[in-house]
Amino acid sequence: MPEDSRPATKQDVNDLREEMRQQGTELRQEMRQLGEQMVEQMRDMQTEVLRAFHDWAQPVEIKLRAIPPLDQRLGLIEERLSRLERGRLQH
Repeated sequence: MPEDSRPATKQDVNDLREEMRQQGTELRQEMRQLGEQMVEQMRDMQTEVLRAFHDWAQPVEIKLRAIPPLDQRLGLIEERLSRLERGRLQH
């Protein structure tokens, strides 16, 4: 738009409207691209977190599998206690 003091014509106004429309279109396109980049980065971060959790969980799961089930351990403790009690009653 001219910087002089003459009044704006209809053509000047129409040119300005077109320029604003183009800028709005460019801005929406850039925002859409940024949104797509953010989604991609969030997915990458999610993948990294899941991999890190899996790497941590795998050895923990192996250790837990090595521990006898709780009911089995409780049964062994009950047996020992019963033997101890019988031994005391016999003496």
